[in-house]
Amino acid sequence: MIFISDAKLHFIFHLSIGLLSLLWLTECQKIKLVGPSRCSGRVELYHRDSWGTVCDDHWNTASAEVVCRELKCGTVIEAKRGSFFGEGKDDIWLDDVICTGRESSLLKCQHRPLGEHNCGHTEDAGVICSEHIRLVNGTNRCNGRVEYYHDGHWKRVCSSDWGTKEAQVVCRELDCGTPSFQPVAPYFGQTQGLSGVKSNCSGNETSLSKCMIQDFKESCEDATLVCAQSKPIRLVNGTHRCSGRVEVYHSGQWGTVCDDKWGMPEANVACREMNCGNALAVKYKAFFGRGQDQILLDDIECTGQEKSLAECPHKGFGEHDCDHNEDAGVICSETFRLTNGTDSCSGRLEVFQNGNWGKVCTNNWGNKEATAVCKELDCGAPKTSQDNFGDSRLRGFLSRCSDGVNQCTFQEYAGNCEGVSLSCAGNPPLRLVNGTDRCSGRVEVLHDGHWGTVCDDEWDIRDAQVVCRAMDCGSAQLAKSSGFFGQGEGEIWMDDVNCAGNETTLVHCQRSSFGENNCGHGEDAGVVCSATIRLINGTDMCSGRVEVHHGGHWLPALDFNWRKTEAAVVCREMNCGDVVSELSGPFGKGEAQRGLKVTCIGSETSIAQCTLREYTKSSQDRFGEASVKCTGNVRLADGDNRCVGRVEFYDKGRWRTVCGEAWDMNDAVVACRELNCGRAHKITATPDYGHGTGDPSNDQIECSGTEFTMTQCSRRPFTDKQCNATSVAGVICTGSLEVRLVKGKDDCAGRVEVRHDEEWQTVCDADWTLGKAGVVCDLLECGRAVNILGGAQFGQGSGSVVEASDSCFNNSASLKQCSTKGFRKSACGHERDAGVLCAAQVRLVDGPGQCSGRVEVFYKGEWGTVCDDEWQISNADIVCRQLGCGHAVSAPLSAHFGRGSGPIWLDNVGCTGQETALTHCTHNGFGENNCGHGEDAGVICLGALQKPQITISPGSEVNWGDKVEITCTVVTEHHGGTFILKKIQGSFRMEKFTQEESALFVFAKVDFKQKGSYFCEYQKKLVNQIINYPQGNTAELSVTVKLEMPIISLSSPHAMVVPTPNKVSVPQGTIFSVTCSTHSIYPGSFYLKKSNMTVFEAKPAFGHSIYHLANFEFSAIETKQQGDYACVFAVNISSTTFFSVPSKSLYITIVSSSSSSAVGGTVGALVVLLLLLVIGFFVWRRRWQGSGRRE
Repeated sequence: MIFISDAKLHFIFHLSIGLLSLLWLTECQKIKLVGPSRCSGRVELYHRDSWGTVCDDHWNTASAEVVCRELKCGTVIEAKRGSFFGEGKDDIWLDDVICTGRESSLLKCQHRPLGEHNCGHTEDAGVICSEHIRLVNGTNRCNGRVEYYHDGHWKRVCSSDWGTKEAQVVCRELDCGTPSFQPVAPYFGQTQGLSGVKSNCSGNETSLSKCMIQDFKESCEDATLVCAQSKPIRLVNGTHRCSGRVEVYHSGQWGTVCDDKWGMPEANVACREMNCGNALAVKYKAFFGRGQDQILLDDIECTGQEKSLAECPHKGFGEHDCDHNEDAGVICSETFRLTNGTDSCSGRLEVFQNGNWGKVCTNNWGNKEATAVCKELDCGAPKTSQDNFGDSRLRGFLSRCSDGVNQCTFQEYAGNCEGVSLSCAGNPPLRLVNGTDRCSGRVEVLHDGHWGTVCDDEWDIRDAQVVCRAMDCGSAQLAKSSGFFGQGEGEIWMDDVNCAGNETTLVHCQRSSFGENNCGHGEDAGVVCSATIRLINGTDMCSGRVEVHHGGHWLPALDFNWRKTEAAVVCREMNCGDVVSELSGPFGKGEAQRGLKVTCIGSETSIAQCTLREYTKSSQDRFGEASVKCTGNVRLADGDNRCVGRVEFYDKGRWRTVCGEAWDMNDAVVACRELNCGRAHKITATPDYGHGTGDPSNDQIECSGTEFTMTQCSRRPFTDKQCNATSVAGVICTGSLEVRLVKGKDDCAGRVEVRHDEEWQTVCDADWTLGKAGVVCDLLECGRAVNILGGAQFGQGSGSVVEASDSCFNNSASLKQCSTKGFRKSACGHERDAGVLCAAQVRLVDGPGQCSGRVEVFYKGEWGTVCDDEWQISNADIVCRQLGCGHAVSAPLSAHFGRGSGPIWLDNVGCTGQETALTHCTHNGFGENNCGHGEDAGVICLGALQKPQITISPGSEVNWGDKVEITCTVVTEHHGGTFILKKIQGSFRMEKFTQEESALFVFAKVDFKQKGSYFCEYQKKLVNQIINYPQGNTAELSVTVKLEMPIISLSSPHAMVVPTPNKVSVPQGTIFSVTCSTHSIYPGSFYLKKSNMTVFEAKPAFGHSIYHLANFEFSAIETKQQGDYACVFAVNISSTTFFSVPSKSLYITIVSSSSSSAVGGTVGALVVLLLLLVIGFFVWRRRWQGSGRRE
């Protein structure tokens, strides 16, 4: 037994507390400013053990505002670009950051993946925030409710002593000009939960912090402020107040805006800043005349959400490469604007009257008025169905229009009225080019008055659905890529388009900014939509009333002799499988009197091939509109019920099995959802449900898990292989199980429901025990039951209530038996519905012991990892407690204990510290994640010192010039130390301090000097002590030059006979060449060697990238050149020559040429016959030799 003195225990206790505090600080601090004060400087983020900068591409005031808020600073004053606060070092973590200004963290903004960028440190972004003042809840950064940072907290500024002098100081401090006093103080909301301060200024202070500040204990009214911004805007030389040349005010002067990068987002900001309506058009090339003063803005790039042009990224005031022939202009709506809509052509209608905006009352509002306004806003015609975009408290106006908006009159309405909501059709900025019909072709988008294409990066069926809907076509059938419909010209407007599938236009989809792409026109995207048929008002994509595009219009198919034959053609054309029902009526009643009588044979591939006759119904006709319900394009075969089995997919008129090699949980989730079978419980990739009789598909189905049908998932063939015939996709949906848990936060918690036939029944809590609950958890593969709940804790169910009898809940077998035969009914009501909390088993893997390692969770019979998003010490503490390993001292990220395999079960885990199991913490749901195994989370519970470990990537033997990464890792509870990388040979030494448990040392390009034996050391420096960890084991790094065996081949094979692969016969005097080739990352030379000579000839290699070759010419070959030839590739590195092994040999035989050219037909025939006999002999001999070898 080992005894530790009280003094040492005291020291260890305080050391642990100190280290845990240090860990807490480093975990929380993810962003900082490097500069002259806490609220101004270069923006840096902490990621992967190091601080890195942010690139200034798209950097603007909205992004800076997010940083200021995240760092608890005040109002943003300026967003700085071009490494204003000096150049950073090491990594650049963020690029192309686009914020709305409302995000809680910079990482919540749209941006490239962490670490991806095209910048240098000369582009490091910075911010200047106010340290002491912020204006809250205003319409722009220069107005709002005043709050002051005092004694480490934000406090409200009371209005009791607030006056002109205080307002002047704050406006000056925020670079917002001078105060603007209004008769009625604007209302910017009420502060909640903040104490107050009183301020007293003389008026000449540079900051409110220089004024007299006094805490105010009593309740008070908030001080508010409106500053006249120092960078206003005006429109010059237009036809009305909302059109003209754009000019901005800066440093006492007006100046124009250059039209480089000027577009609709910038116009929207200008119109909003001018208090005008919607942006109608952008104007270039000094459309409104040339300005006279300086050019103040160039290369301005807005997102459209900014409050002023000055907030958008630009070169800098006065920095430009333009002249006044490029002055930008804009035309905004002067009278009308649409607010709170889904796009620029929909929303709540407001009218500008008497210097203010008001709402238009629904009184007297009709189609004539709607038509006039939609036309005025360049939004086409009014939609037939109108949405409601809410109401406002603005004063109301009655409208009356006789023709266009110029003929509209408005009269203020004295009472309360409901405001008009307006939806215009818009002028669709979309077209399909070079297709086979109006609904197929290359996708082109109209932007800034020019048509451009869409890049096929991330292009899939969901994007195609949006296009088909916008083009008034039927269902999306194919999403085409790689310039399938020919290469376009001009701009590529869109890239990385990622639609959910329900958007009304591509513009609303997630995508890169207009014009930003890394594509060529060889990647132009296209679509194929159904041009002839669509289903209306159905419950899914494969059901509904049938409409046919005929004669330029969509017409309903009439239920006149509508049979299964016609319905089968519809299902086939829609790629929706087999007919379930062809009855009319269940999908609503259409209003059209004119329709189509359809007659089909049944074998047609399209309804357009059937006989179609237009018919106008009379009052005597009793038939309605035809409808159809198809099976859908996915089914589960050969299972116990319809919700379990082999997955089959309907494609081009036939059912196919799905390859199991690429089948995953996301795909299964969509299949179960489409079949209305609940959630995916488990997947299989082996033929558990047979191989099926249909053809196997060689396509990979790739779903994100959010799709509603399998057709919305992307599909692509395996490029380098065929699917293994034994790999067949299968799924068990929760709808096929005997029991399920509902209304819980995941599949393993909730109200217990058992299934009998197709009916789900709840369980009474009267005899509900932990043992019976354990049977449910075990059957669902959810671990063990840790808590049972009664009294409908997860809400009341519906249907029958059954008893929790011993005979049914004794084990899994008895529960399955009762599901088949039936459960005993209970007298309970649903207020006593039983529930359960199951807890999945956890383990720690690949650590030095059972109490540290990579976190893995056992779910659905399979171990899976946990993603490190939001992973922190409180989560790790739950794992340690669940495993009986005490408290956590570290929560390592980024696959610290190596990458796991299999599923990633949990993501965004958030524990409060009170949970009994990790799966009881909040998370996205089992299997729901956006991570890779490089983000696997780890845990270190209390343990002993370990010596650091060393790993070399990509391996211990590398090529000269390779990038080599050496990682030193230590498992320790003492965070915050220095790793030292040493080499046994010489005095080599590299150090790196880190707060994490590993350090990465990188050799960008290794050479022979770096080879040797390396080891790691680790030390922790305290105030009065240095803790040195044991020296780590050594690892050998070998640097070599590896050259592949070259290939020898003939460049002129037509000039000779080749009896065997490595021998050729060449007539004397023939001209031909031999080619030597190889793959190598090093340039070099080729040597053609002959068996009886040292070197025949040397030539430098030519080629590109990693492929090199050389040609050796033979002109009028002589007998002396007969012999065995081989190629050798050589490179010279660091004054040393390296040779490859010789290629396979090629033996060249020289034969005499014919001396007579006058040969009769008989002799020629004999020669031909002789050649045939020779060839036959060689064929016979090879077969005989082959059969001999087989024997």
